Amino acid sequence: MIDSHTHSKYSKHAIGSIENIVVSAIENNIKFLTITDHAPFPIDINNRLLYDELKYYFDDINTVQSKYSKDITILKGLEADFVPQHINYTKNLISNMELDFLIGSIHSMFIENKRINIWDIDNIHDEKLITQYFLYLKELIESNLFDSIGHPDAILRGGIDENIYCDNFYPLIKLMRNNNISYELNTSGLRKSTYNIKTNSKTKKMWNFPSKSLISILNDFDIFFTIGSDAHAPNEISMGIQTILNTAKDIGVKKISYYQNRNVIHVDIDKCIAKGDR
Repeated sequence: MIDSHTHSKYSKHAIGSIENIVVSAIENNIKFLTITDHAPFPIDINNRLLYDELKYYFDDINTVQSKYSKDITILKGLEADFVPQHINYTKNLISNMELDFLIGSIHSMFIENKRINIWDIDNIHDEKLITQYFLYLKELIESNLFDSIGHPDAILRGGIDENIYCDNFYPLIKLMRNNNISYELNTSGLRKSTYNIKTNSKTKKMWNFPSKSLISILNDFDIFFTIGSDAHAPNEISMGIQTILNTAKDIGVKKISYYQNRNVIHVDIDKCIAKGDR
């Protein structure tokens, strides 16, 4: 199995050492694990790596990889925030960095100088915000900085119609092909809450994302898919991966991708699926 989106205590709002994460991955039959803590960024500095911590972070990954090399392949990654105004910051950050995998994610947007967070799900169904979100996605793809888009369909948590999401995403598919960027199947949507616009309430244990409809559309265009639990604790490693893999296979997805030295590697989906769901 593959888990290409995981966090450790280096992200500040996650728990568990890198070794804790790796041990859990081994226990859950993960063979290719990418550590992707939140990269340094000028916004929200209390929930991510600081620049001065990067050396310790990568050294920590190297040490644990050496210790467990017979049991698992551990890859070095980061999840970088994308805000168009700060694109040069990210370019400079990664310019001399030896990475296997870089996720680009939209966590916050700025509308009329007001910051809107994607996790504020009771505020992310406004038409103006949806328009802004897809403008950000377009610029993220065109930046050619990233290997995969992190939880691109997390905006569905705000209760917007999935057809509206797919219609807005459709024009970006050609850009994805041209810029050779993957679409992440982020399994944390199975354990997060959804906002109900009609009742002004939040419901858990629903399928929030990834978008089944968009998976089907992207698969028809031969877009690559990465997969990750977005674990923020050791016990979340691999959560939902079997469920999403089985669903993706039923839709027609043939391969799952991961990255090593920023190069894409494809694996037959049947080889990623273990017996039993978690």
